[in-house]
Amino acid sequence: MRNYELDYYGFSNEDGDGCMAVFVDFPDVKGVGDTYDEARIDAYEQLDNYFKLKEKEMTVVFDRAIEKFEEKNYDEAYGLFEKSSEQNPKAMVNLAIMHMKGQGCKQSNASAKKWFELAAEHKHPQALNSLAIFYEKGMDGVTDKEKSFEYYQKAADVGHVDAQVKTGMLLRESGKHAEAMKYLIAAAHNNNPQAQSIITYVSNKELGSKLNEPFRSFEESKQRELVLGMIEKNIMPTLASDEGGIELVNYVSGDTINIWLNYQGACSGCHLGSTSTADMLLDNFETLIDKNVVLYLM
Repeated sequence: MRNYELDYYGFSNEDGDGCMAVFVDFPDVKGVGDTYDEARIDAYEQLDNYFKLKEKEMTVVFDRAIEKFEEKNYDEAYGLFEKSSEQNPKAMVNLAIMHMKGQGCKQSNASAKKWFELAAEHKHPQALNSLAIFYEKGMDGVTDKEKSFEYYQKAADVGHVDAQVKTGMLLRESGKHAEAMKYLIAAAHNNNPQAQSIITYVSNKELGSKLNEPFRSFEESKQRELVLGMIEKNIMPTLASDEGGIELVNYVSGDTINIWLNYQGACSGCHLGSTSTADMLLDNFETLIDKNVVLYLM
């Protein structure tokens, strides 16, 4: 719980001397004790109880707002969402959407953006993604590509799948392949079709049991060096014959080694998960290491 400012008072009554701590922002919430420290501790216990009660009350109001919205009673729904919005980012997002559509309020993209901004302070995924779209499309008259990317990335980092794809694509366009693959792999694992069409997952790890102990005994830097040498010797000549190439983007050691690769040249943009090319790549890595590897190809 964050620290809130307290005012302290001493008092005397028939039971003796004591101290009182009163929150400046919540004057009805106070704690008492024999010392100021005891009063402070008691005050925060009372504040915790206050917040819990408030949360229960606002949950009831929010649920009523949902019911009114589903009944298309937008005026009452808006009022209830607004009442429940103090610490509820879901209510803030709903108010933003209602402003965008003019439901129960005046249509206003500027007002919608303000509510999205408030919800974004709570790291609400939809709010962050919506702000990215606002800045990308200039929905309130202000286009800002840098701000748009910033919010897409923030939304992606808290699990918004569409934002993961968008962030990955923007990073890919700027040549930041390692960062791009991080977001696209996350989106692919979240069953996003677009990400799955870009990222190919290749592995026989379910068939693997015996580990290549000599290889795995090396430091990660040495393992990576051996991998790069194998790519240059065994893989690059094969791809070069088709005017293509490949780049090692990331290497992650562990029980199941993860290898991220980016196709280049004629191979770039191809979805090769079920082709002999992908099988050839996997075969080379399994020969060098063992079957306990996973390839991600972009």
